[in-house]
Amino acid sequence: MLEALEEDIRDHIERETQDNIERGMSPDEARSAARRKFGNVTQVKEETRDVWSFIWLEQLLEDIRFGVRLLCKNPGFTTVAVLTLALGIGANAAVFSVVYAVLLRPLPYKEPSRLVVLNETTPKVGVVSVSYPNFSDWRAASHTFSQMAAVYAVGFNLAGVTQPENISGDAVSPNFLSMMGVRPILGRDFDAAEEKAGTAPVVLLSYALWQSHLGGDRNAVGKAITLDGRSFTIVGVLPPSYRSLDMTDVMLPIGVWATDNAERVKERGERGDMVVIGRLAPSVTFAQARAEMEGIAARLAKQYPASNDQFSVALLPIREAFVGDVKTAILVLFGAVLFVLLIACANVANLFLVRGASRTKEVALRIAFGATRVRIVRQLLTESFILACFGGVVGVALAMGGIRGMAQLISPDMLSGTIVNLNGAVLLFVGGVVLLAAFIFGLAPALHSTKPDVQSELKEGGRTSSAGASQNRLRGALVVAETSLALVLLIGAGLMMKSLYRLLEVDPGFRPDRVLTMGIDLRTQQYSKDPAVLNFWQQLLDRVRVLPSVESAAVGTVIPLTDSHSRADITIEGMALPTPGNYPHPDVHIVSPGYVKTLGISLLRGRTFTDEDSENAPLVGMINAMVARRFFQNEDPVGKRFMFGHPLATNPPKWHTIVGVVGDTRLYGLANPARFEVYVPLRQNAESGMALVVKSGADPRALTSAIRESVQSIDKDQPIRAISTMKELLSNSVATRRMTLVLLGLFSGLALILGAIGIYGVISYSVAQRTHEIGIRMALGAPRRDVFRLVVGQGLRLAGIGIAIGIVGAFGLARLMSSLLYGISAGDLATFAGVSILLALVAVLACYVPARRAMRVDPTVALRYE
Repeated sequence: MLEALEEDIRDHIERETQDNIERGMSPDEARSAARRKFGNVTQVKEETRDVWSFIWLEQLLEDIRFGVRLLCKNPGFTTVAVLTLALGIGANAAVFSVVYAVLLRPLPYKEPSRLVVLNETTPKVGVVSVSYPNFSDWRAASHTFSQMAAVYAVGFNLAGVTQPENISGDAVSPNFLSMMGVRPILGRDFDAAEEKAGTAPVVLLSYALWQSHLGGDRNAVGKAITLDGRSFTIVGVLPPSYRSLDMTDVMLPIGVWATDNAERVKERGERGDMVVIGRLAPSVTFAQARAEMEGIAARLAKQYPASNDQFSVALLPIREAFVGDVKTAILVLFGAVLFVLLIACANVANLFLVRGASRTKEVALRIAFGATRVRIVRQLLTESFILACFGGVVGVALAMGGIRGMAQLISPDMLSGTIVNLNGAVLLFVGGVVLLAAFIFGLAPALHSTKPDVQSELKEGGRTSSAGASQNRLRGALVVAETSLALVLLIGAGLMMKSLYRLLEVDPGFRPDRVLTMGIDLRTQQYSKDPAVLNFWQQLLDRVRVLPSVESAAVGTVIPLTDSHSRADITIEGMALPTPGNYPHPDVHIVSPGYVKTLGISLLRGRTFTDEDSENAPLVGMINAMVARRFFQNEDPVGKRFMFGHPLATNPPKWHTIVGVVGDTRLYGLANPARFEVYVPLRQNAESGMALVVKSGADPRALTSAIRESVQSIDKDQPIRAISTMKELLSNSVATRRMTLVLLGLFSGLALILGAIGIYGVISYSVAQRTHEIGIRMALGAPRRDVFRLVVGQGLRLAGIGIAIGIVGAFGLARLMSSLLYGISAGDLATFAGVSILLALVAVLACYVPARRAMRVDPTVALRYE
């Protein structure tokens, strides 16, 4: 319309210009006079556009008012549609809040996409920590990284407070914070000189520790804090937004750590708890950096074969390091709730089609009075949008409860220290979902409702408001889509259920019932000598063993299903010496007598440790069944010997005699295979950091206070940490799978209900449409059972098509979630078949009520139906 108006004005201006020239005006004067008379084309266009914008806004407001009135007049339809949409939108909002918190929330660093986490890797073990000498060589040789920094995980005992505490920390290269783009909110960063051993003990506090222990005192800088019995000067406070790869209470320069760990700084084969973080140089890609680092690692392996043979380097974007193993589970759940939303939209679209069938006469009248199809479609889409907005508001309310519910299922470790809430990003996502949902469930019904035969609809005795064949096909297609999506979710839940069942059937190698664990680290100067360390552990065990309900107690450096593991190369007597890097590399456990009994580990051969295995007795050890099978095969390992390290070393270690063989344990989780394990007695290998394990005849948690008092009666400044029962550790080890199963089961159950409602609605409406036909069939002698089969058959055909399509889609989902499965394949035929049969049975039940109604049709009444 604007184009036609513009052309008309141009024609008038041209004619007036010619007339003015004929009157004696110059061409410029003639054109100026014509423009003054008829107006500037651009100005007219803008004014006309403003008028049309105002008209369009008025029409939109009118459509909204009309839509609200219409929905209020149909409370039943509105309530069902709003609740259906609210379930889909609420589920999406709740799960997206987790997706945003874990996968999308910007990391509080400068250009986080350029930050890379580096570890070492070996074929025998996989990803391992980095040795400090290797880090130094990486930093010197690399050109693809503009900066590198080492981060060594450390722990401290915090004294001088109401109750002693064990806190976590990081020893970092001085350039670490500046490389990350983080500045302390108080005080200063570390100096470059503080990378060298011998530097003064200084520390940066986390914001949380500063608030909880110093009350947010802004004069804290310069004050002292006591860690491991030493005085550290506070030089600054980290910002509240700072996030580390692990929980961090304090940060110190790596020079302070190097002062106390001179051997680790120099020993290339010593790999503790260190990772390296690097910032990619400008214009360097991740692939280029990986290629360069693999080349550097290969050169170091040739240069230092004793410590680096077969060692390479693993690079990971820092976002992936935070996400860990939960990314797949979160994406599977997000895909599941999107399916639920689509099913909900399909159900509401079916409701709109039924409602549209009753409004064909209204639409026909509007068309007859000159309304365009576009105008009517816009009105109907406006109604859809209003309904979606109502669903969105209710959905947000449901999401609030859903987030609180998920918080009970998701462990803090899975969230990487982030907070899940309904923030602006989540609400923006909800707005997008509302618009998308309105378009999905509103467009097809709107297009179908605006294609009536005007003359037929306006005739007296014309066709009724029943939908035509094309509308029935559309409703059938929506039911097929619902069924296929529901099947995909049900198969995913079935696979997870069977997988979790198989996983929980795995023998962990220990008995977790009524066992309490806690960590104790003797870090102060008074425990610098072995006798003091051994004396503390013996006193503690003597006091704990006499507590009421305690059946046994022991200490050990390892607790299954935790991260407290250490490994070492061993040499087995009589075996050919392996090449460097190929020595057996078992997990090494230092334990006291009673450890095997307390944890319920099976003794397969020989004996366990006793008090006779003292520091003055011959060195002894135990091995697990896996070591025995691999290195002793048909021989009895008891009496054989092994040593830690290599016999060709400058100072070869001493031999240990094997006195027993114990069962394998699943140290790294039920889904991970058993590994080589070696046990040595505490009194022959004094260790200051241990875990106390206590077997109780009652609730083990009830012993916590008494054990804490026993510890403080020996050393009042000694804290305990990581208090947990073995059952809790076992439960936490499958937390990701359990959370995925529960939520996927919930969403698939919701999808099944919505799918059944969809099938019921289509079949019920079809029976109402075909009442006349059914009456004729029955009048001609058709048995009622044939009518029943006819109706049920129609529903099963739709369900069958949906099941066939869903099986194909389910294979794709199963492959995506294969990393979450254990003990079954992604294409488990029993699960696919069982879920398909279940969905078919639900479809039969959904068809039963409409089929029974069809059987009760009175032929006499039916023949007068139209």
